[in-house]
Amino acid sequence: MIVTIDFETTGFTAGIDEVLQVSIIDENCNVLINTYCRPNNKDGWEDAQRVHGITPLMVMNELPFERYVPTVLDILNKADNVIAYNADFENSFLKAYGIYIDPGKWLDPMIMFARIYGEYDSYHDSYRWQSLSKCAKYYGYEFKAHDSLEDVKVTLYCYKKMIEGREKQC
Repeated sequence: MIVTIDFETTGFTAGIDEVLQVSIIDENCNVLINTYCRPNNKDGWEDAQRVHGITPLMVMNELPFERYVPTVLDILNKADNVIAYNADFENSFLKAYGIYIDPGKWLDPMIMFARIYGEYDSYHDSYRWQSLSKCAKYYGYEFKAHDSLEDVKVTLYCYKKMIEGREKQC
């Protein structure tokens, strides 16, 4: 089984910022979990809110992410592979909540797409990472970015397109 995961958070720093929305789908786009979460230690996140639109009012009656940790852990442990666009970000938040995933399970379409897109950064001697929106546009997928359920769907779609393209190569 392959699953795709995405978070929307109160900010970028795992261990300080908290999960506001978690979504996981399987390889057939079946929703395994999609829920908003109330942070325990933050009552505002204006910078992040401008990006994803999740307000304190939207999550005030939700359970904190900690309540979903057993479910998320069970899903990820059963998976053969875990896909995430910018997997290091999702993995850092999982670790902050005590969830450790075998590093060999991770698949990161962001890294894969950087090479496909081919914008080389000579200063860093590597291909420049591209946004999920740019990746989606490249593969002709329209979506509302920064909603974790929409993000997992487009991530899985783009991953499948990349694999399909790889299989067609000599």
